[in-house]
Amino acid sequence: MSENKQPLAESRSEEKKTVKKDAFETAVKYLAVSPRSEKEVREKLYSKGFHRQEVEEAIERAKKYRYIDDESYTADFVDYYAGRYGRKKLEFKLTVEKGISPQLAKTVIEDKLSDEAELDKAVETAAKYAKTKRITERKDAKKVAAYLYQRGYDGGTISKAMSRVFDVSEFED
Repeated sequence: MSENKQPLAESRSEEKKTVKKDAFETAVKYLAVSPRSEKEVREKLYSKGFHRQEVEEAIERAKKYRYIDDESYTADFVDYYAGRYGRKKLEFKLTVEKGISPQLAKTVIEDKLSDEAELDKAVETAAKYAKTKRITERKDAKKVAAYLYQRGYDGGTISKAMSRVFDVSEFED
């Protein structure tokens, strides 16, 4: 009878290793497609039905191999999306959607995106939007300002961009 218990114990041990391996493998496959934040990987593993301990072990192992690195992910994210969004939207996407700590997000954004670069991008975005929507009149310039606000630019940047694009003094500080 003890012979039957030994193989059963071994099979459970093997089964447990397979489960751990599956959670890690699932994480690696998910990360192979595109870099992800820790929060995204955690949510993916939970959605696949893995238990808390399995998820935590898989994430720790992925961090050990540097498959998950929120700092480099944040830097890459800011590099990629700085041309589309202002600081506010970048910070929102990183903290709320991607689960990055607010302090890390703010620090990386400040390091990667200068005020001049953000202003230049806002001017470019405003000019492109105004041209696309055929906005030339002063009264319609507020639509462009609203568009910039939706893209995550702050009030000061919007005012400066609007004054450059439309030569409108009412938008300046």
